[in-house]
Amino acid sequence: MGKKATSNPEAKKARPLWDNPIWTTTFCDLCVEQTKAEIRTKGACFSPKGWITLVTKFCEQTSLNYDKDQLKSRWDVLKGDWRVWEQLKNLDTGLGWDAVKGTIDASNDWWDRKLKEGAGDSFGSSEFKDDQCDMSLDIDSLQ
Repeated sequence: MGKKATSNPEAKKARPLWDNPIWTTTFCDLCVEQTKAEIRTKGACFSPKGWITLVTKFCEQTSLNYDKDQLKSRWDVLKGDWRVWEQLKNLDTGLGWDAVKGTIDASNDWWDRKLKEGAGDSFGSSEFKDDQCDMSLDIDSLQ
């Protein structure tokens, strides 16, 4: 006898969609706000109170019904993206940021060279060739 399966439709949450860049920008802005309010727990992103505030404000501002686990997952993804972006920005000179497109401003030769490094794109840099959330937001304090 194994574990009993549930018929509860909420037992397995649907994966949240982040296809509107405004949602990510809103999330980043709220994270910065919570960080500046110092609602963090040592060794964690935010305290339980911070997460409640973040989830509440995010849901109010976007009309999305995402919970703490879904937003924490987004935090983790964005933190990894930010690290790659910081490496690209700091290791290569002559790059810019195209705020209109939301991309790293580099020549096609640079992109071809960067994407050939390693096995395909193990560095993760191809994400920043196309439209992204503005990684230059005030997120340095989120580290």
